[in-house]
Amino acid sequence: MLLRLINLHDACVIWMCGIIWVVQLLLYPNFRSVPEAEFSLHHAAHSFRISLLVWPMFVELLICVWIMTTPARNLGWLIQLAGILLIFGATAFLSVPEHNLLGSGKNLDSIERLIRTNWVRTITWTGLLAGVLSRRLA
Repeated sequence: MLLRLINLHDACVIWMCGIIWVVQLLLYPNFRSVPEAEFSLHHAAHSFRISLLVWPMFVELLICVWIMTTPARNLGWLIQLAGILLIFGATAFLSVPEHNLLGSGKNLDSIERLIRTNWVRTITWTGLLAGVLSRRLA
């Protein structure tokens, strides 16, 4: 069972790292070019659809927390847990407030802050992927 959970965790990290890079390089910058009259509808559709893709971040968190209660816990898993907690914090305190503002309409300053602050999540998930690959290749 532990091996299956670790494999599921690793798959979630790989998935989320791919998703966050698409968000960082494509989806968020594309907000700039959406016409103002269409922005609220576009943003609402984005928010709904992306929520269907990012649920694995919750699986990552649950598995990391569970592993920290088992004999399998080690520094690598503690780093994974710290990374996912950083991502959740950045989501709650950086991304969600900007998305709330954008829910009211196009705001270029908010879009730029969203793109800039999303690097926290992008770099952190990339680091988590490096940890997964390091563990797998060891």
